[in-house]
Amino acid sequence: MLFLSKQKIIADPGKLIFAMDIGTRSIVGIICYPENEKLRVLTSEIVFHPQRDMLDGQIQNIEGVVETSRQVKKNLEKRLGIRLEKVAIAAAGRALKTRRCLLEKELASTQIIRREEIASLELEAVEKARQILVDEDINAAADRYYCVGYTTVAYFLDQYPITSLIGQRGNKMGIEVLTTFLPQVVIDSLLTVVERLELTVHNLTLEPIAALNVTIPQEYRSLNLALVDVGAGTSDIAITHKGAVIGYAMVPLAGDEISEQIAETYLLDFNTAESVKLRLTQKKANISFKDILGNSFHLPAAEILKSIEPAVEKVATEVTSTIKEYNNGPPRAVFLIGGGSQTPFLREKIAEKLELPLKMVAVRGREIVQNIIYTGNKLKGPESITPFGIAVSALQKDYFGFSYLTVNEKVVRLLDSENLKVGNALIAAGFNSQKMLGRRGPGIKIFLNGEEKFFPGYAGESARIRVNGKEASLETIVKNNDKIEVQEARNGLPREIKIRDILHPDNNVVLFNNKPFPLPVSILLNSKKAIPETVLNNGDRLDWQFGTLATLLELMELNVKSLIWEINGQEADLQQMLYPGDKITIKFLQENKSFVETKQHQNIDLSDLSDLSERKLTKRDEQQKQENLNEQERAILTLHVNGKAIFIPAEPAPSFVHIFDYINFDRSKPRGKLVMTHNGEPANLMGKLHNGDQIAVFWETEAKFDEN
Repeated sequence: MLFLSKQKIIADPGKLIFAMDIGTRSIVGIICYPENEKLRVLTSEIVFHPQRDMLDGQIQNIEGVVETSRQVKKNLEKRLGIRLEKVAIAAAGRALKTRRCLLEKELASTQIIRREEIASLELEAVEKARQILVDEDINAAADRYYCVGYTTVAYFLDQYPITSLIGQRGNKMGIEVLTTFLPQVVIDSLLTVVERLELTVHNLTLEPIAALNVTIPQEYRSLNLALVDVGAGTSDIAITHKGAVIGYAMVPLAGDEISEQIAETYLLDFNTAESVKLRLTQKKANISFKDILGNSFHLPAAEILKSIEPAVEKVATEVTSTIKEYNNGPPRAVFLIGGGSQTPFLREKIAEKLELPLKMVAVRGREIVQNIIYTGNKLKGPESITPFGIAVSALQKDYFGFSYLTVNEKVVRLLDSENLKVGNALIAAGFNSQKMLGRRGPGIKIFLNGEEKFFPGYAGESARIRVNGKEASLETIVKNNDKIEVQEARNGLPREIKIRDILHPDNNVVLFNNKPFPLPVSILLNSKKAIPETVLNNGDRLDWQFGTLATLLELMELNVKSLIWEINGQEADLQQMLYPGDKITIKFLQENKSFVETKQHQNIDLSDLSDLSERKLTKRDEQQKQENLNEQERAILTLHVNGKAIFIPAEPAPSFVHIFDYINFDRSKPRGKLVMTHNGEPANLMGKLHNGDQIAVFWETEAKFDEN
């Protein structure tokens, strides 16, 4: 009748879930069927290894494990009258290898830390952690370890802890990551067993994750909790906090440590010692057994318990020390599962060493599992948690346990332990994380008039990521068969600076009667004269000094008669130093007309200014200046006559004919036809002059008339 009722439950055989927990002491198999968002266990089977074919969660004898697994599969198939084709399995958490790694990076003082820089540094830290693992195992290669997951434990700015690095500035940023790896040999041996059973993998997870799925629901993971799966050879630890699993760890001590202590104390073989240990957990008053010499013992359980206390103390010490290390202190509570969790005194000693109340350390059995319907008797205690967890994991994830992705045309295989990101795929593909961010090019340090100044190199171009042809980032979620393309980052170019970039003519000008003129400057590079086009090198010393008013006037080839000079509205002499932006004005005296002729300033080149000598005032200039200081000043006009600038009084308003009072032009001896133009048109002698007018006055030669 039981067989028929179960057959009626199975409406769709394709939804059956066959979960198998391949453990150190035994192999447990269960067959489940979905029912109202839960799993009903139709049947279960436990078969113990006749020999020690597994040790510390690792398959030692594949043939022996295959034979025991085949017996489990055969019994289940016979009981339900079906043929099993796929199986959900879990890799032993005790095979996980966790490494903690701190990585730091120098920053430019003006640099703002971006999210992509943090993600890139995280991946670089994961790579470093994997390399540490490889260095410890000289026979392993980096691709022989799967990165199961990583968690950022802490951020640092200038070596001080900080909550977030995004948007910060500093000289150095640091990231500490906790990374978990699974050796590929563990996966390969599991897949070999599955293939020998003529099965395919329905789902593959990790034993700690499977246990977490049924003991610590997602809504509890915001709390700081520790789950300890005490098995036969090892104790696996998973720690939750702030909604995530922040770390995995393994202690190579568990139930076998107790059995070996009993065997050594009473001279027993391992299987007999294991039997004595199991009877201790059943709280029998007296226990009988024989040693390897045939001697019979009938001892009180209390006496045997006293003999195992040192071994229990050792296991508890190692477990609690590891929890504190990976959690940075005691957690809020501890859940104990697995057959070894029932070891006498273990719960009490763990609570004592973590300084927790005893009620905060709980042994969890089948009663904690909420989404499993089970009415059998074989799976009752803490040892049933992992097989139930494997089945629930398979229900939640109905895809194959690996994802195959293409990274720049290279196919990689990733373990589906959590949501996969582009970053996980790049790690699996061996992509160098340093090629994700374009580094800034080398800068140069220059001393400018004795003051040190650093010019950073040009910014680089970050890598471009596409997933299936669409723009993506390191944080983008990927799935099976996705195609990832990465265009490597490009580093910035070195900084190149010329003297002209620092002393650019457009920036070093003075206003001469509201017209810009290049400012004379004397340039020394490493104590030697230099030209503006010289390229500067790291450590160069560039010194310069701007010229005086006299230097500027000499450069402009001015003819000066009875002028008063002002710089920025203040009267100045010819020896006054000039600086960029200075405003130079000329004041004409009322009783003494004067004029000024200059070269057209647009033709002056900064490179000509290095060798200019300073012009000194003559005694006559000084006397004339003193005589006219109190005379009434007039405004001036700037005119361009025959390509040269001249300056004439603006009052009274001059006419074109007055131009001959200010230029050297002899009209007494005609030398051809007199040509006069005013702003490109034939001049009117009585036409009024205005500031900036263009004037031409010249003789057309007789030779030209002869040609006509």
